[in-house]
Amino acid sequence: MSDYFDQQGNPAKPEGLHPLGQPDARYPVFYAESVPNGLRVMSEFFAALAARDLEAIADCFHYPFALYEGTEPVVVESRDAFLASPPRTLNVTGDGPTRIQPGSYDLLDSIEIHVYNPVGAGLSLALSRHGANGEKIHVYEGIFAVTNNDGRWGIQLASSIITPREALGVTYPDAEQAAMRRGHDWMLGYTLRDQSVLNSTRLPGRTASAGLGNPRLNAGSARTGNPMAGYVIAGVGSRLTVSELTQEDIDASDANFPQFAEWAGGGVGQWDFTINLPEARVVHATVDKVHVFTGYVRYTEDGRKTSETHSLSISAYRNGRWGSAGGFGVMMYHDFTNDLPRAE
Repeated sequence: MSDYFDQQGNPAKPEGLHPLGQPDARYPVFYAESVPNGLRVMSEFFAALAARDLEAIADCFHYPFALYEGTEPVVVESRDAFLASPPRTLNVTGDGPTRIQPGSYDLLDSIEIHVYNPVGAGLSLALSRHGANGEKIHVYEGIFAVTNNDGRWGIQLASSIITPREALGVTYPDAEQAAMRRGHDWMLGYTLRDQSVLNSTRLPGRTASAGLGNPRLNAGSARTGNPMAGYVIAGVGSRLTVSELTQEDIDASDANFPQFAEWAGGGVGQWDFTINLPEARVVHATVDKVHVFTGYVRYTEDGRKTSETHSLSISAYRNGRWGSAGGFGVMMYHDFTNDLPRAE
């Protein structure tokens, strides 16, 4: 464990943090452990998948583990359950439902890290799968939440898209536009203080998230002088949350805009409006699911930035409607409160 963590394994409060500030990506505690371990776990996952070693694949996960093979998550409760009935995109046994042809082999195309903080990282992986005759069968693209649960790094949540060779290069502009529109509408809902706009971006059904960060709770903790409260590691068994949302649940949501406005501006000033992250982009897309690198920038009324966050999210098309289907939490990339002069 590095110098940025205490004896219990929890991240230590960074030196120089503003009294009202949140830790952000300028501090080594955000990346010293999460970035190398996230890349290591993803490399081990690819190696296990390429070797068609089911037990080694199983060792890469935290349990319960959730996987979006389609537009709703499949939850695997234990390692034994995974070995007994692996999801079809990870079933290397040759028995039962599987998306992996016998005799095929995999070539690693890329591993990319998108978000990170003291307790985890969100990464993407792409591989090309070839048949025994050497011809490309398909491309596998996924996003993964790698988390530190009680000192162990593993994959808690994943979503995958498999594109057959014949469909490579096909674009899905309606899917990509819907996913980006969802991000803009989510921010617009806060700017307008309009719960109905927020609700319009959500989907009924099963959703899963991996708790890399709750932006509101982290903001509230920072404003009350406990900025590391949202980054506990010791004793954490799981960061997975799975919910069965009904339309009634969505309609009953309450964003508590007055509380949000009080916390969101930090020490910079009163929060007024939010925009979707200008650098937001589609990572992978198919006809009914999109992986998106996104986030948002918050401002005061006179245009001063208060914070910038990044996230990885999953948008899906279910029952004739696009909306949010899950995500990996939010990374505080830049809290401008920490750029303010400190009172002596």
